[in-house]
Amino acid sequence: MLVTDQPSPEAVALGLNTADPTTLVIDLNCAFASIEQQHDPSLRGRPLAIAAYATDAATIVSSSREARDLGIKTGMRVFEAKAILPAVLVREPNPPLYRSVSDRLIEIMGRHSPDVRRMSIDEASTNLAGTPGLKKLGPEGVGRAIKAAIRAEIGEFVTASVGASTSIWMAKQASNLDKRDGLRRIDHTNLVAVFETLQLTDLSGIADATARRLARAGIQTPVQFLRSTPPRLRLAGMQMDVARGWSLRLRGFEAGGFETATRKSYSHSHVLARATASQRDLEELLMRLSDMVGRRLRAAGRRGSVVSVGVVYRPDEEHFSRQAKQPGPISTGDEIYQAALKLLAARDPRRSIGTLGVGLSELSHGDGGQLDLFTEPARP
Repeated sequence: MLVTDQPSPEAVALGLNTADPTTLVIDLNCAFASIEQQHDPSLRGRPLAIAAYATDAATIVSSSREARDLGIKTGMRVFEAKAILPAVLVREPNPPLYRSVSDRLIEIMGRHSPDVRRMSIDEASTNLAGTPGLKKLGPEGVGRAIKAAIRAEIGEFVTASVGASTSIWMAKQASNLDKRDGLRRIDHTNLVAVFETLQLTDLSGIADATARRLARAGIQTPVQFLRSTPPRLRLAGMQMDVARGWSLRLRGFEAGGFETATRKSYSHSHVLARATASQRDLEELLMRLSDMVGRRLRAAGRRGSVVSVGVVYRPDEEHFSRQAKQPGPISTGDEIYQAALKLLAARDPRRSIGTLGVGLSELSHGDGGQLDLFTEPARP
């Protein structure tokens, strides 16, 4: 289902990431307000503002679609919203309700990949690399499946914008393109065209002050930002490592920095053609998945300290997960397997498993040359 076109000469010349997108960012629209509308039917279809306190001086932290269409936005004071619409409904936040929805979103995303990162209470990212869903549905197909599950399990008044790309930051830009239940993709075939429609301050991490500094260096648009070399960015006052990070980020590569979007974990999962409770079958699959995770870790020169295991039971689709911190960083398939096997022992042995996943997080740089016990020795 991955259908990215061949890179254009411009994409090659700019050094864009030409890989197929495997990263999704899911952003709940008007999150707190829409969750309240889902929870309380009397609020549906009405301009609603969620404010830190129910006083005129309080700051609005979320507003419903109906309120936003009238110009009532996050960051306003309640008295400013009432100046636009005196009858606007104002409610104080309900954090436990929002956390429960956030947890459900993470659970839904975890069905498609064990590599899920909660970015905030209303936003999360997932890496689909190596997952069956990516191969079968493509990133947009997985995005649609997640949106359908949100409607079915959280509620029809809670919608989400989905962005697909080659990095968390770029997928976030894609999700921002359509904040009304949208699904957008940015890759090397349309990145420049998308940037041509944006202002500098539309880019995550570029506030007005940063835009002004860039403008003083002659960089006034995202495309000019993209085409700027790190030395030119230095003229805008950026430190060299920050400039290099932006150079990577704007081209669709993961980069450290303000969004801490460096890879946090490596994982693989597998959907069984036929669910099984057989310990032998599960151990064999767990061994293969652990080997795959170990190979990717060592290829990247990384090690990790926290092993996690996740399963989806069939036919009821209930979930089970466990994780454990290891005495020290590990990277081989055998080390991952031995730790994961202990975690898998806590499953309900009477129930059949339809999906099994294993992951390693709390990463650090390490020796990528250690041999994997699952790797056959080279023939002489």
